[in-house]
Amino acid sequence: MSYLKIHNLLILILVLCFSGATDALADTKKWHNFWSKKHVMHGEIKGYQPYLEKNQHEQVPQWDHKEWYAEDWIAQAENGGDELIQGFYDGDILRDQTSRKFGQDLEIYPILVVGPNFYRLSGYDKRRVTFIVDQVHGITKSKPDGFFMLHDWHTKLPIGVFDKNGLRLN
Repeated sequence: MSYLKIHNLLILILVLCFSGATDALADTKKWHNFWSKKHVMHGEIKGYQPYLEKNQHEQVPQWDHKEWYAEDWIAQAENGGDELIQGFYDGDILRDQTSRKFGQDLEIYPILVVGPNFYRLSGYDKRRVTFIVDQVHGITKSKPDGFFMLHDWHTKLPIGVFDKNGLRLN
């Protein structure tokens, strides 16, 4: 290759490199024309959803259309539901089960203390974990208005309640 061709090639490469090296722009709309229409429409065609769940529904009926049975999970544990719940403790999803007295009659109500990994679960899996605890211990069936409170492991504050209607988080 001749010296002139190499020189022209280097100049072309430098021009291309430095033409894109500008300050960051707050308005990125000018780059919209850079993408083809096929690229822009790809998200619409595929039904692009940036989030795993659409939380447009209330928490309780949100997963009613999902088919899942606690018995399937309990049956997979060798020693039944207690072993499954122990796995939730080992995974730091649950921290403790306790109770407190409240009201004028000083009625005792159960508390399930959740661990830090409870917050890493999807809403659907949070519902599954609390449902299994209820299935194994029969808390909501023990009284006509049976329920248990969920408390945070760190702040000790209530974060939700589980009753016959399901899990509701604050």
